[in-house]
Amino acid sequence: MKLVKKSMVVVLLLLSSQCQLLHAADFKAQSEAQSNVYSYGLEQSVSETHMDGELVFTDLSDQVHVLQQIPKSATAVHYYSFTAVRGQMVLLAHSGDGQRAAFKVEYLTGDKCEELVGDSKVFSGLGANGSVIVRLMSKMGAPRTPAAYRLILGSYPVLKKYELHGEVGVNRIPTGHTQPSWFWTQGYTQANLEAYFTDSVGAPLKGAVGRFTLGLSESRLKPVVEEVVSNHQGKVKTSITFGRCTGGHEALDYVTYHLGTHTWRSYYYVGGYTFSNALLGPAADADAAQDLRLFGHICRQELIKTERGSI
Repeated sequence: MKLVKKSMVVVLLLLSSQCQLLHAADFKAQSEAQSNVYSYGLEQSVSETHMDGELVFTDLSDQVHVLQQIPKSATAVHYYSFTAVRGQMVLLAHSGDGQRAAFKVEYLTGDKCEELVGDSKVFSGLGANGSVIVRLMSKMGAPRTPAAYRLILGSYPVLKKYELHGEVGVNRIPTGHTQPSWFWTQGYTQANLEAYFTDSVGAPLKGAVGRFTLGLSESRLKPVVEEVVSNHQGKVKTSITFGRCTGGHEALDYVTYHLGTHTWRSYYYVGGYTFSNALLGPAADADAAQDLRLFGHICRQELIKTERGSI
């Protein structure tokens, strides 16, 4: 904890001299305690309560972070530091017009200090062990009791691939027996989602957020929306569940072979699903919409004829 505090004090003194972000009097701490900053993963933070408000200094670990916090006062100042250990691109973002109206976000890279304009900024060319330091504080004239903020800081997430695997044990309707003729995935009530995220230089990325959306309007069911977070291997693996459908379009009959021939009749509806790199905002959702994958929602299947094979 003392090492974290010492390093952050040096950083903040640098900020003070170059960006006029802090005054020396701010370092006269009244007390010290662990910060309750929430993140999908962080290193350590030091919280200091001063006569004029709260200061929080947080060193972030090597991943991408979603930081959600309610400042303790209208004069609270929260600092975050992230190091691009591999020289990877870094993402800084916060959410929406309401947050821009309530909070001011500033960043320092090298000797350049600026205010965040818009919802996000991507830093590149930092070099190995280059750092981004961020300060967040309430704007003048903002409500006396601050609202919560949501800040994203860390390695820029890259979605390398994702796949929705069909329900285990399902008698899949063959290609050419439905309209449209082919589905990426089929299932009754369950499917299995896998995804893989890296940073901009290809290292597995922890903390990336994916948003999976399965539309089932033809089945007269509400969309299924799931947000998932990658683990330290950059991987996501989870089960997706949805409701059973009734009725359905009749598929062309087809035959399976096991100890004879078996003729099946199936009924289905057509759905569609997407998966977006959610921390990249609306642009990622638009990209995901261009990759809509068709889903075969099987309502029921009937065995209409069996001919036993010879033993």
